[in-house]
Amino acid sequence: MKKLLVVLFLALLCLTAFGATNIKVLAWDDAHTQAWVANLKDFEKATGIKVDLELIPSGSMLQKTSLNVTENKANYDLVAIDEGNVAKFGDLLVPYSKWPEGKTFKKISTTEIPQAIFEAALWKGEIQGIPINGNVYVWITRKDLVEDPQFKKEFMEMFGYELRAPETLDQLANMAEFFKTKGIYGWAPFTKNTEGATCEAIMFFEAFGTHFMQDVAGKYVITLDKEKALEAILFYKRLMQYAPPGANDMGHAERIAAFSDGKVFSMFQWPGIIPSHENEDESLVVGKIEYTAPPAGPSARAAVRGCWILGIPKASTNAAAAAEFAYWLNSYDAGIKLAEDGMTPVRTDLLTNPVLLETNPWYEGMAESGLFAVSRPNRAVFYPEISEQIKVNWLAAVLGTVDPVTAINNMVDQVQALLDKYEN
Repeated sequence: MKKLLVVLFLALLCLTAFGATNIKVLAWDDAHTQAWVANLKDFEKATGIKVDLELIPSGSMLQKTSLNVTENKANYDLVAIDEGNVAKFGDLLVPYSKWPEGKTFKKISTTEIPQAIFEAALWKGEIQGIPINGNVYVWITRKDLVEDPQFKKEFMEMFGYELRAPETLDQLANMAEFFKTKGIYGWAPFTKNTEGATCEAIMFFEAFGTHFMQDVAGKYVITLDKEKALEAILFYKRLMQYAPPGANDMGHAERIAAFSDGKVFSMFQWPGIIPSHENEDESLVVGKIEYTAPPAGPSARAAVRGCWILGIPKASTNAAAAAEFAYWLNSYDAGIKLAEDGMTPVRTDLLTNPVLLETNPWYEGMAESGLFAVSRPNRAVFYPEISEQIKVNWLAAVLGTVDPVTAINNMVDQVQALLDKYEN
């Protein structure tokens, strides 16, 4: 009888806190969000909030959100937004500083998630939501190769320092040169004519000390140092000589296959793809990988970011309950169970949790990379057009179809024309 009374009392508390609240949540559909579905009853039991969770293909999210979240209408109380679309919806979202404190789950502090990851939600100087995945470049290196005693001995004799996961791009080049003599490709580029090539350009520009664009007084301004950009391109071209056959047209599929087949020493990878390298049915290098942040260039480490955030539309009438759901997803205790069921956490204390690391060793690399996360210039509504010009000219330069200096000038001129068209 006492146990029943306790249950009824707790249920009454939930109803008192939120009323008989129902919230509608829109997110993309994959293993990450399916973990939410598997644990949804735990949240509903703890809060009394009923969640109508709609999951759709990620490619449909932009259109669906545009139709259902406007200045005066919100058919969803919480929406997942790709970082590249924050510019489209930022003005329609409640700033995170104005989100209410949690009643059952505490509000997530901006120190519990790396600042560089939280900035995925940045719009006009304010954080407009909370990151829900830590999608950032992770560097993967063949641990078995760097730990091989004979390789360590020979490398020390050749270069005068210890063979290890590369900490700098210069070290990567040395190691790529060394492993070429062993029949192993030192590195795999991303040269497919897709967004991944833009990511490569941004990573190398940042590593060599130059931002392609920066926000100045609410407008983008091209700030690319052309000399540093040239250094970045020439270094990338240097690495290309250590890449596998077909290096001029390598995308995700080609890179995954080359690394999983044991042909590549070291390269970047997105967290969502990494599990395939640790799958015994798909990979020859299971348990043989070390995960770190990308190697530093002359100026910095740079891990390209591509996160999703959760935002509360200003027109929602259930902001408190929506915030509670977002806090639950990012809470430590719930996060452990969610991670076990397929959600990649974003909190540093979960990414470094020893139990989770046993089955997800790449989390350590994610935690380190999160400290060096950098954004593409995607805080403009016309970012796809900006990306196209960066990508086309970067590829022309690194693949040798256009002189690098000419390609850099074309890149700057073509993006400036877009800025003049849309912002001036």
